[in-house]
Amino acid sequence: MAGKLEQQKQEKKQNLLTAALELFMENGVAKTSIDQIAGRAQVAKGTFYLYFHDKEDLLQELIYRISCHVLDEAYRAVDSRRTDDFIENVILFADAIIEYFKRNRLQLRLIERNFSWPLVTRQMSARTDAIWQALIRDLQASPLARTHTGDEMFKLIFVIVEMCGSVCYSSIIEEKPDTIDNMKPVLYGIIRRALG
Repeated sequence: MAGKLEQQKQEKKQNLLTAALELFMENGVAKTSIDQIAGRAQVAKGTFYLYFHDKEDLLQELIYRISCHVLDEAYRAVDSRRTDDFIENVILFADAIIEYFKRNRLQLRLIERNFSWPLVTRQMSARTDAIWQALIRDLQASPLARTHTGDEMFKLIFVIVEMCGSVCYSSIIEEKPDTIDNMKPVLYGIIRRALG
């Protein structure tokens, strides 16, 4: 019985998140009310507050989930095309992130430049998520491990992922200073120098 109740709670939370994502992408965050989210999710407004403190709390949860999904998809893309060169694998990782956001501009617009920060703040201390465990294994097996501590490697990858998110937003959404396809060589050159 307790398992079924927990499943129903998770379904309600997921319905709220799905409804919010749809509404945020249709109308923008500022023009979406909690009443609209609850209505689209087919729950009472009070139910919203059982799961989220406010709209900003819900938005942070969405950003976290989108970030996890993008990073997981990017990591899987690297696994399917992995090379023996660590730096080229990081470039493949960055490229997969960029290609995801090229296909999903509305999600990029929603998360703005906050791509990895929610994910990192949750995982910085625990680092228990499967993607972080795989990333840590790869970092420990990389040439970086000979010259950097685990914490330094983690921060370096964080900077690279954060830079990818920021360049994606500027180049895909604003087309500044250039299109993302014209910015890729610049970004990849910076990554190669940072890791080289």
